Amino acid sequence: MENDNEKPSRDNENARQLVEQGYDKMAATYLDWTTSKKTPRVACLDKMLSKMSAPSSANVLELGCGAGVPVTQLLSSRCAKVIGNDISKAQIELAKSRIKETNVEFIQGDMTKLEFEHASFDGVAAFYSIIHLPRDEQSTMFQNIFSWMKPGGYLLCNLGATDLPGHTAKDWLGSQMYWSSYDVEGNLKLVRDAGFTIDEHEILEDDEDGLLVPFLWILAVKKN
Repeated sequence: MENDNEKPSRDNENARQLVEQGYDKMAATYLDWTTSKKTPRVACLDKMLSKMSAPSSANVLELGCGAGVPVTQLLSSRCAKVIGNDISKAQIELAKSRIKETNVEFIQGDMTKLEFEHASFDGVAAFYSIIHLPRDEQSTMFQNIFSWMKPGGYLLCNLGATDLPGHTAKDWLGSQMYWSSYDVEGNLKLVRDAGFTIDEHEILEDDEDGLLVPFLWILAVKKN
């Protein structure tokens, strides 16, 4: 008889493999696609850095760094140390080919399996990445991020703005892909329940091939 916990675990692993294989397959296509359209990444990142007490001496973690542009590039020019993580080996290889600064370290692997010392980072950025986790893993991810951050550190992330238990696209940029999200209030609760104080949040729309897709952008701080 199948254990009740086995199916969610197996489904989560299938979703993880789908995301990894999808980004491996379309790494170059995704880079071209994201760099050919307007993005709120830089403006939002500038806002986070402006609120940090000493960004030039900060250690920052980027979850879902992709090919490293433009976010890892900007962080490396403004911060003391940057760790970029992505589940896709192809994405990490693209990032390493573009980002040569010595203050950047790349780690390929599943973000839920990362391990860092308590209070290691002054900031964490996660753009279009946590949405690729199954919903039942997102709360633990935010708890981990909270543990990794120093008091006074900032989290900047974007999440979905609609209730989406889990969705697999059969053809997204030439590959399969998986996303999940809560609605706005559910996502804000996730972040608050992890221990963060919400500093700002807003809905911004992305133009995805003529379709406007809303994302919830959150800037949060660890106050203790």
